[in-house]
Amino acid sequence: MNRRVKTFFVVLALILVSGGIFSGKFALTANAGTETEERYKYYTSIEIEKGDSLWSIAEEYMTEEYDSKDEYINEVMNINHLATDKIFEGSYLCIPYYSAEVK
Repeated sequence: MNRRVKTFFVVLALILVSGGIFSGKFALTANAGTETEERYKYYTSIEIEKGDSLWSIAEEYMTEEYDSKDEYINEVMNINHLATDKIFEGSYLCIPYYSAEVK
C-alpha cells in the first residue's frame, strides 16, 4: 500500500474518531478525576518517497504522545537502527504511532 493510501486511511480514522468525540461517545473532558481515552502504541511500515526526510515523516505521523519532533525522530532512528538521519527513496522505515483503536 503506498503512502498516499495509508495517509488517506489515517485521515479517515481521525475523522471517525473526531466524530465519536464530538458526539459524546468518548468522555474526554478537562475535569479532574475523569477517565481519559486509552491509546495504544502500534508500528507500521512506510516506503520512503523522493523528498522525504525524517522531519517530514515526523510532521506527518507524530502524535501528541511525543514531546517534540526530535524525540519522535530519535525513536524512529533507534527502531530502524539508523546511525544518521539519511534515508533513501524506495527503502522502508518502521514508524510508531498511537491510536485509540484496539487492533
